[in-house]
Amino acid sequence: MLRLLESFSFLISLAIVAGVLIGGFPAYGNEIATLALIIAMTLSISNIPFKVEAKEIKHVFVAFLLNYGLLSAFIISLGYLMHDYFEGFIVMAAAPPAIAIVPLSSVLKGDRRHSLFSVIFLYIAAIFMMPLIIYFFLAKEVNSILLVKNVVLLILLPMLLSRIIYGKIGERRSRIITNFCFFFLVFSVIGKNRQFIFEEVSLLLFLSIAMAARTIGIGLIVKSIASKMGIEKSKIVNYTLFSSFKNEGLVMIIASSLFSYETALPAVIALIFEMIWICCMESKII
Repeated sequence: MLRLLESFSFLISLAIVAGVLIGGFPAYGNEIATLALIIAMTLSISNIPFKVEAKEIKHVFVAFLLNYGLLSAFIISLGYLMHDYFEGFIVMAAAPPAIAIVPLSSVLKGDRRHSLFSVIFLYIAAIFMMPLIIYFFLAKEVNSILLVKNVVLLILLPMLLSRIIYGKIGERRSRIITNFCFFFLVFSVIGKNRQFIFEEVSLLLFLSIAMAARTIGIGLIVKSIASKMGIEKSKIVNYTLFSSFKNEGLVMIIASSLFSYETALPAVIALIFEMIWICCMESKII
């Protein structure tokens, strides 16, 4: 039973099914999802030391270019192609990478040290990058005060809280609690969008194709190029992860808070394809 609770994919799949069948929380869904994300973010980085060594700067910069350069640029281009969800795509492009990259780099025999330093740097950068990117593209649509409030509440606060509990909660316990937090988050967002899922099947198909290209397509391209360049295998794993993953939980909350629940739907679909991509890499299907 504990092994199932430790499985991120299992609980997210359960949240999607439950959200579609039940319809999310009857009240205070956004507040519950926001609190769940704050707890998840805090625990996810509570065992990560905030220290970047000078010799890792070069590799950290590559991770930054892949995540905030290549991946974000591709996501923004998708936003222009699917303008009904433009705001959601911009929030996604502005988001930092998924914290899950750190444990995934270990599972996939990547360079855990590099992934640790890169995630630290990119989350510190996200405090400035996220509001800048969102405001640059959505200045007329976005409430600036609410945007800054969200960044402080959902990025800066968890980072500060994580230092208070640094090393005090075991990784296994943190993982289980974090998984449950993401269950509540996805359950809430899916529940709010269940009508769209049933009524807009064709648009859902286009979103799925776009998110498959964004996650698996970009990841495969980076993996192929890095292999041809003769880069060591552990670094290839990391570069593939940083070019494929965004913090979709953060995207869901900020998009639904600043705009509407519908704008969070691309992040939900992206999360599904990120799970598929993880399974493909673990099983070496691709």
